Amino acid sequence: MAFEKLESTQQNVVKLLRNSYKKDRLSHAYLFEGERGTYKFQTALYFAQLLLCTNDDKPCGECHNCKRINNQTHPNLFIIESENGQIKKQQIIELQTEFSKTSVEKGSKIFIIKDVDKLRVESANSLLKFIEEPFPNTFGILTTTNINSILPTIISRSQIVTFHSLNKNLIKEELSSLGYESTQANVVSQITNNIDDAINILNSEAFLPIFDIVTEVYNILAAKDESVLLYFNKNSSIIYQENNASLFLSLMIMYQKDMISMIINNESSIVFTDEIKTMKNIVLYKDLKKIMGELEYLLDLLSKSHFNINRSLAFDNMLLELESR
Repeated sequence: MAFEKLESTQQNVVKLLRNSYKKDRLSHAYLFEGERGTYKFQTALYFAQLLLCTNDDKPCGECHNCKRINNQTHPNLFIIESENGQIKKQQIIELQTEFSKTSVEKGSKIFIIKDVDKLRVESANSLLKFIEEPFPNTFGILTTTNINSILPTIISRSQIVTFHSLNKNLIKEELSSLGYESTQANVVSQITNNIDDAINILNSEAFLPIFDIVTEVYNILAAKDESVLLYFNKNSSIIYQENNASLFLSLMIMYQKDMISMIINNESSIVFTDEIKTMKNIVLYKDLKKIMGELEYLLDLLSKSHFNINRSLAFDNMLLELESR
């Protein structure tokens, strides 16, 4: 990840680490906590580069050390990940053994433990002893999405660094920079604030067909030249697979909210930006009260969709409600 992007997404965290480094006030153990997709691991690598970069303007991202850290091949960097959902005691023992050895290369030694909340009890106790009596010039970074599952003693011996959720605009910009279509990137940025999850949604087999169904439903409602129920029943099989019904209803709700934004002259908040012309045609014959009522209907259906209901009948009734004048 480019440093500029990391600094824009987690500016306070980067500032904290850089200032601590410049003032020689680094902690021997950091606990990076926050939601998935907030670049905790990438920031841990950034921290390792900050310590081992060979250029004056640290980290440069271009020197031999920075590149090896980015590729996770530097001998002074040790990374632990869970195995089958657990971090085992043997992994911590191997970490202790590795750090007790003389370094192959000069400079700090850094260990990163991803998802430290997956430590087994015995491995957590071993880690506690390790961070209570750290080796000289060694630094550890623990990452977690669930700080409440970590031993209080480990928390108390670490400096907690909180990572905030990514701004939806940043998610959209990141997706657009990766080549995803603008409106689709905008829609997915409203569903999740996790860039990895957003990419998975966009790359899924279900997203694009469901996106197309939603936009076509409203285009038919705008044109009023064919039966939306007939179109839906011909094309909706994918919606009944796995958990796709929730995605479908979430997009329908998003579109409905966009029409409300259209009516109250708040077009800057519209998500389906390519659908503005269609929305204008719909709101010519539907007032705010009608669209608000339909939104309530959709929200109620989404809450019920997690239970054992006849989804085919429920969706037919939903479309009839949308078609009614």
